[in-house]
Amino acid sequence: MDTPRHPLAHGNRFQRAYYRWALPHYDTIGRDDPVLRERVELADIYLYTRSGLGAWAGWWLVLIGGTLALQGQGMAWGAAVGVTTLIWGGLTTVLLVAWLAPAKVNPRQLVLKFLLGALAGAAVSTLVLMALQGMPQSLDVDRLLRVLRVVGPLVIGILLLLAFVARAGQAARDNQLARLQLVAERDASARAAAEADLRLLQAQIHPHFVFNTLATLQHWVDRRDERAGPLLRELTGFLRRSTEMLGRPTVPLGEEAQAVRHYLAILSARLDGRLQGEVDIDPALVEQPLPPGLVLTLVENAIAHGLEPKIGNGRLWLSARREPDGRWWVRVDDDGLGLAPGAQDRVGLANLRQRLSHHFGQRASFSLERRAEGGTRAQITLENTP
Repeated sequence: MDTPRHPLAHGNRFQRAYYRWALPHYDTIGRDDPVLRERVELADIYLYTRSGLGAWAGWWLVLIGGTLALQGQGMAWGAAVGVTTLIWGGLTTVLLVAWLAPAKVNPRQLVLKFLLGALAGAAVSTLVLMALQGMPQSLDVDRLLRVLRVVGPLVIGILLLLAFVARAGQAARDNQLARLQLVAERDASARAAAEADLRLLQAQIHPHFVFNTLATLQHWVDRRDERAGPLLRELTGFLRRSTEMLGRPTVPLGEEAQAVRHYLAILSARLDGRLQGEVDIDPALVEQPLPPGLVLTLVENAIAHGLEPKIGNGRLWLSARREPDGRWWVRVDDDGLGLAPGAQDRVGLANLRQRLSHHFGQRASFSLERRAEGGTRAQITLENTP
């Protein structure tokens, strides 16, 4: 369960104290059986919030009623309270175990134990009563049979109740396991689809980019242009890094920034210097892991939709910084055409949002906005990660 949003952790003083006491026990249970932990936490949330007031009222009414019934039969108040609390408390504990961990409840063994215990208890209680009342120290068979006629149906009823609760608990546990498995399969499928979308997107972008670069390179080689050598080195570096990143779940920010440097150098050469790029990454962030291709997607999007259609020169800045509160961000600024009114995410940015959500959940956010100075700002912001 999501601990920061646990209702007991933000309840009244009693609820908060109970949660602090129970949390280590939740962790102990969770190491062996995560499903049982969730069931125990849900039971606690029910019992220790307003939802469980009815259950508590019923429990106390049974306890008080049992005490009054025993006292009416001549038992002292103290003894009546003790016996009722022992029986009712024990039965409540067994029923909770049957509901939360039905696999630990074996009805056949419980039947045998209850029958033997009932017989032994009836015999002992009869002898004790006979001794207290000064009756002869001989077994009163009629009294024993009367006790068994009362205790027998009660035991059978308790066993049936226990079997019903255990069966219902097992059904609830099976449904919970099926739900968790369905959620896990759905998340796995979504992640696989997101990764497939990324590979498809890169398969569509990189050949176009590579073929155009190779055409430029071939033209320069044919003309014996001295720019061919540096361009070939940048293209080799870009292909090596982008290929290595594609097969990994995460890459350090510094590695992807280096792929961006190669990419910008290639485009700057192809566009005869019309594009100027700058990469400025805080050294403390170079090892921060990110899903591969996120930053490169922002750079490609800025160039394709902001800088290439622009007449004249254009600039792009890739930067990353950490804020005093621990948050850190990666930002791509350009001075291109800027966002069109009513602009919506294309495939690359929609994929980027989805992958951020899968990898970081609520700890990551993405924004795209028009800059006051002209152009566009795309920013990924992440909460401080351990």
